[in-house]
Amino acid sequence: MQTIERIYPNQLDKNCLDDQNTLRIHLERYQFAAQHAQGESILDMACGCGYGTFLLAQQHPEKQVTGVDLDPEAIAYAQQHYQSDNLQFICANAEQFSALQPFDTIVSLETIEHLPCPVTLASNQVKLLSASGRLIASVPITPTLDGNPHHLHDFSQSSFLRLFSAFELHSIEHFEQIQWWQFKGLFSAQPDLQKKHRSQGVGNAVLRYYLKNPLYLIKRLSSMLRYGFSNRYLTCVFTR
Repeated sequence: MQTIERIYPNQLDKNCLDDQNTLRIHLERYQFAAQHAQGESILDMACGCGYGTFLLAQQHPEKQVTGVDLDPEAIAYAQQHYQSDNLQFICANAEQFSALQPFDTIVSLETIEHLPCPVTLASNQVKLLSASGRLIASVPITPTLDGNPHHLHDFSQSSFLRLFSAFELHSIEHFEQIQWWQFKGLFSAQPDLQKKHRSQGVGNAVLRYYLKNPLYLIKRLSSMLRYGFSNRYLTCVFTR
């Protein structure tokens, strides 16, 4: 099922411009990751239903690609819908996942902000990365806690870079994206199964969040004054 957090491309309404734009920016992130992948092996941590992992496998048929996600339903969907000789999916916790051999490229898109302790995932990524490997990761860099209940942390560009610099990883390339807000159906009361697009009704969650966290409104207003009615995303290529 489509939610504000989980995308299943085959189930998206092709006539809904907002949802298609959301899919586009997710695919652009994976395209960026594919362009900067190196070595013989790729790990996609928190791969969801696998559409981006499949893109990596298609664009790098010479590499072995592994997708890992905690959700057994998402992994089952990936195994059914995205198949390739150089691709495998594993149901596992990304924070605890281990492998016999390190990976030359690790991809982790829109993952870290979901975790109670982001440094735990970053530490495991460093353990799994080969000595000359690349870590390609992304986060939102504007406030998101008010509109997305699955997000536990906000990042700025500087705080995101600091997270990995603590492990002596530095960014050599970056990719910034803008997604303008959609206002249609913002305060809809439709249940999830009847929603016409993924972010329908988000305004209700935003208002509830401000009632519980009124000072967060200052953070949101500051972001709006700086960036307008938009969410910003940053994807970086990290190396040792």
